[in-house]
Amino acid sequence: MIKTILTINFFWLFVVTTNGQSLKIIGKAEPGNVLVGIADNAKSIFLNDIRLTVDNNGTFVFGFDRDATGTHNLKVIYNDGKEEIKKIKLPKRKYQIQRLKIASKYVTPPQEELERIELEREKMKEARSEVGKIDSALFISGFIKPSEGRISSVFGSQRILNGVAGNPHNGIDIAASEGTPVYAASDGVVIIAEEDFYYNGNFVLLDHGQNLTSIYLHMSKLTVKTGDVVKKGQKIGEIGSTGRSTAPHLHWGVQWYKNRIDPMSLLNIKM
Repeated sequence: MIKTILTINFFWLFVVTTNGQSLKIIGKAEPGNVLVGIADNAKSIFLNDIRLTVDNNGTFVFGFDRDATGTHNLKVIYNDGKEEIKKIKLPKRKYQIQRLKIASKYVTPPQEELERIELEREKMKEARSEVGKIDSALFISGFIKPSEGRISSVFGSQRILNGVAGNPHNGIDIAASEGTPVYAASDGVVIIAEEDFYYNGNFVLLDHGQNLTSIYLHMSKLTVKTGDVVKKGQKIGEIGSTGRSTAPHLHWGVQWYKNRIDPMSLLNIKM
């Protein structure tokens, strides 16, 4: 039995209560954004054909890729068998174009670095294979900006590197002096902490549970190691200019599954 079907163009906070069952969605539905939901007495929740992980408190997370379009169905099946469907219609989102001049070796890597790059790619693939094993909503602690400094590059920008079109910028850059502390944006587990990667430099990847991750690149120093459990606001490193970087800054990226998420959307979620 379908209890309600509702089309939502976008929302910051949506709450509906029926027969003692409530569903709350926090966040703004648009391409590149993540949203957090809390559902009472939910048996299962789906975003289109993806079954979402829901913790014991009914908390779950979902998001939309940078290039997501169209209408998406969020379906909640309650313990009493009733269903609720939210139709989420995504607006179009425009992105900036950013032109950068960087060392040519980072646009077209020299032959002698290709083996190293491939090994690092395999390490990242292995690390990300661990994501999805934490059902708890560690992110329930909320989110903070991970470092002080000026946002020098925004999410989603089309990168033009030395006149050649590159991949979109899948994060934000925070420019600050070398040595500026970098903090965990939310509670999480260090999936991988490595130094001297060709592109990433010194970096940390955190798993916040339910397939939500955040990554921190180009640091001068790491203060955590793989396997560590961290709390929101805990220092994990210091800003630097390692890897593919033109000046001291932190690249902060976020993913839900493989969907590219705007980190700034996390800061709009007030738990």
